[in-house]
Amino acid sequence: MPHRRRAHRRWRGRNPALRWDLQKLALRARGERDAYDVAHSQFWCDAEDGVRLAGTRLGADRDTAIVIAHGFMAYRTKPRWRVLAEGLAQRFTVYTFDMRGHGQSAGACTGGEKELKDVHAVVSYARSRGHDRVVTVGGSLGGIAVIGEAAAYHDVDAMIAISSPAEWATSDSKMVRRMTWLFTSSVGRAIARRVMGTTIDLAWGNPLPPADLIGSISPIPVLIIHGADDHFFPVTDAELLHERAGEPKRLLIIPGFGHAEDGFTPAFVEQLAGEVEALVAAAPSR
Repeated sequence: MPHRRRAHRRWRGRNPALRWDLQKLALRARGERDAYDVAHSQFWCDAEDGVRLAGTRLGADRDTAIVIAHGFMAYRTKPRWRVLAEGLAQRFTVYTFDMRGHGQSAGACTGGEKELKDVHAVVSYARSRGHDRVVTVGGSLGGIAVIGEAAAYHDVDAMIAISSPAEWATSDSKMVRRMTWLFTSSVGRAIARRVMGTTIDLAWGNPLPPADLIGSISPIPVLIIHGADDHFFPVTDAELLHERAGEPKRLLIIPGFGHAEDGFTPAFVEQLAGEVEALVAAAPSR
């Protein structure tokens, strides 16, 4: 009897449910949780290009809602992002979600080119829930996304970008070189998919950098936050974003903050909540 070869089907990370199961296993192996300690409920919405997005709504019904956009290879229940969401939910209604190619959401990560559509979908979902004000908060990749979203749609009351690059080639740090390798090499993309559960799009359309977009956000209030010791992008990126932004705008450089989620301590979240309240007070009426 001839030997029959077994067919092996390669998983390419396109199944968000399986991807999320693997991430939960990794969380449990590290002793981390995949849930929240405050009242919350899951929601689903679709980006305008049809990508299905998974999100969580936290906190009570309040006038102001915050939409949180996480960074590259993160997800909405990653511990430090959970600290941010739970802390802000003490004062606001929070909508946090997995961007395309991450967590439970479908699609593939594009490095910021299409993620602005994800932010827009969640902002629209929050608006549909009746909130008077919606503020976006994004870190790193999420910072790119919230800048792009506010510039394209002008549908938020304030925008906060944390640890965002200003241009695509301003940093040659070791961490940026690693991130570039993940995006551009087949081995890197495979590692991102199988180890971190992040699916990366093979095509990148070279969109306009944040520094070229941020000026069109005005008169929406803008807050740029950056760590003085950011190991991905230099402080000069934040300074350029602030320089290019229209009024009202504010730049906050924090010593010892690191990059994005590195600095998400309870003390920072409390400070950020105060900044949100100040931005909302300065926002133009709709």
